[in-house]
Amino acid sequence: MSGEGVHNPTDFTGIEDQLDDIEAALVVIDNEIADIDADIVLLQADVTDILAVTNALPTLSETGGTVTTDGTEQTVYINAVPLGIFKPVCVNIDCTNHTATETIVIREYYDIVAGFGGLRLHDTLVFAGAIDPPLITIDLNPNRFGVSVTIEKTGGTNRAYPWEVFYEI
Repeated sequence: MSGEGVHNPTDFTGIEDQLDDIEAALVVIDNEIADIDADIVLLQADVTDILAVTNALPTLSETGGTVTTDGTEQTVYINAVPLGIFKPVCVNIDCTNHTATETIVIREYYDIVAGFGGLRLHDTLVFAGAIDPPLITIDLNPNRFGVSVTIEKTGGTNRAYPWEVFYEI
C-alpha cells in the first residue's frame, strides 16, 4: 500500500483567513509600538527639561563646629576659594557660654576679586557683656570669590563658641 490513488485535498481557506487576521493584528501592534515610541521621546524631552530646572536649583548645605577664643582673631568660618556656584547664607554663633565679663569682636570679610585678591573687611560687630538672646546670626552677602567670619576675644575669659554656617550650592 503505497497510497497511490488516494486523494484527500486539504482546504486551507480557513487557515489563510486566520493568517490574514494575524497579519492585520501585527500591523495594528506595530502602529501602537510606533505611537508608544513617539510618546517615550516626548516624555524623555520633558524629563530632560525637568532635570535641567532641578539641577539649577540651589541646595542648602551646612557645616559647623566650635571655636574657643584665645585673645587672637580666630577663624569661625572661611571659604576662600568657592568652587562653582556658591551663595553663603548665614553664620550662627552660640554665645550661651559668654558672660557679662567677656567682650568679643566678630568680623566679616569678603574677597570680590578673582584669583585670590584677598579677603577685605566688610563689617565689625562688638559684643560687650551679656548677650541676650545668646544666638548671634550674621547674614552673609552673595559672593563668588570668598568669605570669612572671625571672632576675637578682647576682654574676659576664653570661652567656647559653637557655630554653624549655611550656604547654597
